[in-house]
Amino acid sequence: MTAEEFEAAFHGINMPESMQLYPGTFIPDLRDTVDKSIRILQETQSPAVREAVSHRLKMILEKIYSAQ
Repeated sequence: MTAEEFEAAFHGINMPESMQLYPGTFIPDLRDTVDKSIRILQETQSPAVREAVSHRLKMILEKIYSAQ
C-alpha cells in the first residue's frame, strides 16, 4: 500500500489510544505512531524501510479491525 492508501485506510476509524502490537511491542500513542509512519512512507526512498513500516501499519490495521 502507498502512503496515501494508508492515510485513507486510517481516516475516520475509531482507533484505541494505545496498542499491544506484539508481545514486547507496546505503542503508547497509536495515532502519533500511525501519523509518523505514514510520513516516513512519504519521505523515504529505502525499500527496506518502506517494507518494514508498511508491515507495521498493516498489522495495526488488522488488530484494529479484528477488535471491532
